[in-house]
Amino acid sequence: MARSFDSDKIPSIINEAETTMVFHQDDSTSATKPAAKGMLHLFRVRNFVLLFSGQTISIIGDALYAVALPWLILTNGGNAQELGIVLAAYGIPRAASMLVGGWLSDHLRPRQVMLIADAVRLLLMAVLAALALEGHPTLWQLCAIAVPLGAFSGAFTPASMSIVPDTLDSEDLQAGNGLMMASMQGASLVGSAVAGVVVAAFSAGMALAIDAATFLVSAFSLVLMRTTPRVTASTQDAAPSEEEKPAASFQEQIGFWQYLGSSRLIQTNLLFFVVSSLIAGGLIEVALPALVHGPMHGGASNYGAILASWGAGALGGSIFAGTLGKRKHKGMLVLLGGLIVSVMIALLPIGGVYGAMACMLIGGIANSGITVLLFTAIQLSIPSHLMGRIMGLLMFSSLGMYPLSVALAGILSNQFGPALLFPVGGLVLGLAILFCMTQKAMRDI
Repeated sequence: MARSFDSDKIPSIINEAETTMVFHQDDSTSATKPAAKGMLHLFRVRNFVLLFSGQTISIIGDALYAVALPWLILTNGGNAQELGIVLAAYGIPRAASMLVGGWLSDHLRPRQVMLIADAVRLLLMAVLAALALEGHPTLWQLCAIAVPLGAFSGAFTPASMSIVPDTLDSEDLQAGNGLMMASMQGASLVGSAVAGVVVAAFSAGMALAIDAATFLVSAFSLVLMRTTPRVTASTQDAAPSEEEKPAASFQEQIGFWQYLGSSRLIQTNLLFFVVSSLIAGGLIEVALPALVHGPMHGGASNYGAILASWGAGALGGSIFAGTLGKRKHKGMLVLLGGLIVSVMIALLPIGGVYGAMACMLIGGIANSGITVLLFTAIQLSIPSHLMGRIMGLLMFSSLGMYPLSVALAGILSNQFGPALLFPVGGLVLGLAILFCMTQKAMRDI
């Protein structure tokens, strides 16, 4: 896909030049403090508005590509196997380049990595659009474009996960993450509808050309952003005490492997992301369409309605989480939300199409809510000079399991039927959540 096949990304931002570190404080006086000045206040922040606008347009381009590519292949003599080959040519380098993208984000700064990735992908998508408009691209041409497209998309992901903390104060970060995720869900829903109209009324090539233009919009919004040092509540209110200075110095000097070995929060989430990735990809991409087409006796419209229910829930959950502000027991809220998602997955095959829609709606609300809270806590805990590499590792653990997940789901669906995979997947995810509950680092976020 042009940027990522996953719409549950949360773009975030950090400036490599800065040395400011946010220290998470458990201040009882702020336990019920609302999100700083409200979510709409964030639209007065120039850099955030530019990032928000550019990435929203970019996600609409994602949706155009997601519809145009399979339509281009399947209407020009291709088949599902060739589509799978092109997707694999994109997905494998995307996963492999995420760790490199995290390292580059820490050394070149996230905005520069994002700009380079957008510029290269603009050229690649323009070539693909030209090929589609002029004739029938061959399989080797599609793969030749998909490989570098996936590689630069993978490098873009950890940079985009490291950029919001540099545009907002730490107390506004949760609201910012909520708005960014809400915009992605909303843009994905709108973009999917627009994509169908564009492809039907014009052509897949036209949709790809529009997608190329969205890369230009994204890059232009990044160019307009001002490079400013991150200002946090801790640096605004007071200078660090003599006792705090050695700790801050240690955080600024700690190495990647040293931090990774000492952070129970990151270790636990790496494990959780791997388990979630192994379950989610195969269930949504393989088992769910097989379930709708088979036992539920539904069609493509039913499958689309079920996916739209998840998107609608995710949109609402993102906004809700962004308004929670500084409250106690966020860790338990995250874990409770995870259990809700696991239960909804397990129950999905029981009530037919409408039951599946209800499960996906509730699951989408819970999933987006916990994602906003969890990634905000992770962003606030990571030393700024390690942000890109840690985010790259987390994204690799989350998206890198996708090929294995869909392969396993295909095999197991053929052997045991798709319906059985949902309660089993929900049980495994629930056990992973229960394990996370035993970890103090997760309970205390």
